Amino acid sequence: MARIAELIADYPDDMLPGCPSKDTVHRIIGSSEFPAQQANVVSVAAVLAREARWDVSDAVERVRSAWVSALLAEPVGKPLTELDPYGLEVHQSITVPSDKHAPLLPTYVIRDHDRHVQERVGCAASGQSVLITIVGESSTGKTRTFWEAIQQLPSKWRLWQALDSAPHSDLSADLEKIGPYTVVWLNEAQRFLLTADPAEGEQVAAALRRIMHSSDRGPVLILMTLWPKYWDQLTSEPHDGQRDLHPHARHVLNGSSLRVPVTFEPDDLESLVAAAARDARLAQAMEHAEQGQVTQYLAGVPALIQRYQTAPPPVRALIDAAMDIRRLGFGEHLPLELLEAAAYEYLTDLQFDHLPDDWLEVALAHAAQPQRGIRGPLTRIRPRRKGVSEGSMRYRLADPLDQLGREGRRKLPTPPGLWDLLVHHSTATEALSIARSAEYRGLLRTAVTLYKKSADYGSNEAALAIAEILSMTNRKEETIEWYEQAHSLGASNALRFAAETLVTGEEADWDSAKAYYMRAAFQGDIFALVDCRDHMREWEYDGDADEWFDDALTDFWDHVSIESALAWCEEFDTEHNFGKLLIGAGKRARGLDILERSVSKGNFMSMYTVCEEKRRSGGIESALAYLKGLGHATHMGSIFAPMALKNMMLKEGRGEECATILREMITAGNSSAASEFAEVMRRLDRSDEAINFLCSQSAENARVTYELADLLRQESREDQALSLLTPMAAAGDSRAQDELARLLEGTGRLDEALIWYQRSAEDGRHNATSGAVRLMLRAGRAPEALTWIRSISAPDASHDRIDSAAWVLESMGRKEEAKQLKDYGWDPEGIVSAPWSILPSACEER
Repeated sequence: MARIAELIADYPDDMLPGCPSKDTVHRIIGSSEFPAQQANVVSVAAVLAREARWDVSDAVERVRSAWVSALLAEPVGKPLTELDPYGLEVHQSITVPSDKHAPLLPTYVIRDHDRHVQERVGCAASGQSVLITIVGESSTGKTRTFWEAIQQLPSKWRLWQALDSAPHSDLSADLEKIGPYTVVWLNEAQRFLLTADPAEGEQVAAALRRIMHSSDRGPVLILMTLWPKYWDQLTSEPHDGQRDLHPHARHVLNGSSLRVPVTFEPDDLESLVAAAARDARLAQAMEHAEQGQVTQYLAGVPALIQRYQTAPPPVRALIDAAMDIRRLGFGEHLPLELLEAAAYEYLTDLQFDHLPDDWLEVALAHAAQPQRGIRGPLTRIRPRRKGVSEGSMRYRLADPLDQLGREGRRKLPTPPGLWDLLVHHSTATEALSIARSAEYRGLLRTAVTLYKKSADYGSNEAALAIAEILSMTNRKEETIEWYEQAHSLGASNALRFAAETLVTGEEADWDSAKAYYMRAAFQGDIFALVDCRDHMREWEYDGDADEWFDDALTDFWDHVSIESALAWCEEFDTEHNFGKLLIGAGKRARGLDILERSVSKGNFMSMYTVCEEKRRSGGIESALAYLKGLGHATHMGSIFAPMALKNMMLKEGRGEECATILREMITAGNSSAASEFAEVMRRLDRSDEAINFLCSQSAENARVTYELADLLRQESREDQALSLLTPMAAAGDSRAQDELARLLEGTGRLDEALIWYQRSAEDGRHNATSGAVRLMLRAGRAPEALTWIRSISAPDASHDRIDSAAWVLESMGRKEEAKQLKDYGWDPEGIVSAPWSILPSACEER
């Protein structure tokens, strides 16, 4: 080294431009550090070339070029600031539609293994070469742990990822290029260490060992993740006589592992709950994840949905069938026989014809494969205890797909054949739920068949449902039979409903109706007699309603004691009737207490009764004080108080005072007062003031916004009303859609109005159906209207939809078909059902 330095110093010329010391010469020749002065490097190279009798000019030129290339070359890897977590294979997380401004990754919860990782990463930042292997099952948070940990490294660090290497490149050779301050990222390290040819994996492991033991290449941070089964394969000692396939891997991995638990440990749950309060994704995962597997749910659901969307036709058919079966009301555990038969309904003729003989076994095996730590799309349910009979094999649809089906498939038509399968395979409890789905769609024959299945097992709710469907038709005899059946099964109000059926329609049978009202009363329901008297007054009873009532009441008290009447009210939880009966029996304080309890549950009739009692005993101020207090309550009664208060105060000529009270209710959070406030202010000719106030309250309250928009409409400020309602409607608010449609219709923008009416109806607001039908008929689109009505499956009153369809049929001159539709509904195939009848089993036997 000294001789080289002397030769350079003794013969300075163009070929020897530098003047390095002995130590500098040593660093140039023996160190991996980049030499800062090109002239010194050129001088050393020139001397060596001259002494070796090489071409000095050629050597100098080559060294100059190499120095420039090295100067311009960047070290391997990317700066930490340029990294993308998804590019490093952190799993995509679920999204929550309501949380549109959520950060890229869910809130991270520090756990015990994170603390150990951060400690070791801190050692790397201090200058040591460190290797960490996180071992854990799929989607337990291994990669996310490393992502969070490297955020603490200084900015001069870079990250090299094995996946960045060129295809078919020699990974071990690429590792030789790793320099200081580099993170070596080997996610799912079995891909690089457990290769088809064990020698290739061992070359990579040997390269990692050289990095760890090379002082001039450090500090380096090597991060690896492995599943437990791969860790065992790589670190297990070979048995006697076995070839040792992974000696380098075993050596490099030794002592590097940290385990990630499958679920959050008890000590971490408090932090998880706190984080979930700030992050809707974590909250959803906590609510729906099986057995506390939160990280698996976050990562597995997107992959599960993608797997469903790309599934082969037989697998997709099974999952689609399971989704529809569940959303129509079937229980969680689905019989294999039902799944197989239903899947055929979701295959095209060509797909069906090409099914192999073992298609079901293959499809079920495919669907059962777990996905990132969560259950596969369809998994078999087995009893845990030995000796328990399994009966029919049953399968469970993964919860995320169940949720996806309820939302994504709710507007899709249900294959007609599925309904018959559901009738055949459902239990009595499931039949009740599935019947409601059929009734929503106007499939009345299917609905009553299912309801009857449930009623035969003792459900008075199902029997009442059949009676109510039949009561919409002219089949009074069948209707009464079912009310009798519901009564025999314990429905306390069935007799009164039967009586009402007998006096509605063209021919009122008052004699039979009075008998039913009396039967209801003799069971303790004194208010059945009150209802009968009121209906006599309203519905053209030929006799004297009050005279009949007095005679019936005398007869009632001859057969029923007050105590038994009270017991009846208590048994059937009819607080309103109970409270009135107590007041009538002279027990006013107790009666008022019961009535106020009824008000808190949302019975507005009880509220009016309480008001009347307070007015009678304490005057108008007592009643108003009660309503004012009720308007600030936190229970259901606060909804009705503003209207009653307004009606009472306007009668007293106290509009100004009423407006002040209603304003206070709105400010305190009672949005139900907004409509009454707007009406009072209009009467006081103070609409502009009301608009300004409601504007100040509408930002966080949709109901106030509705009333503000309506007030703007009444004041001919339609453009402002439209600007309020349009964003809400676009966000899926069905009431805003309906209100917007009415506003657009009023301004003559009929095509736009029709779109919003249809969206509102499809989202479950059945009142919007008639608006859409009205506009479609006006435009001469009756056939299209019929098709659209049949497509709606949102849970609303099915007869409203049937009535709209009948209206369309009548407009087309198909009056007989319209009448048949009202009486019998649709069949699953989409045609008007043929006449059918249904009687309780006891009547059929007779």
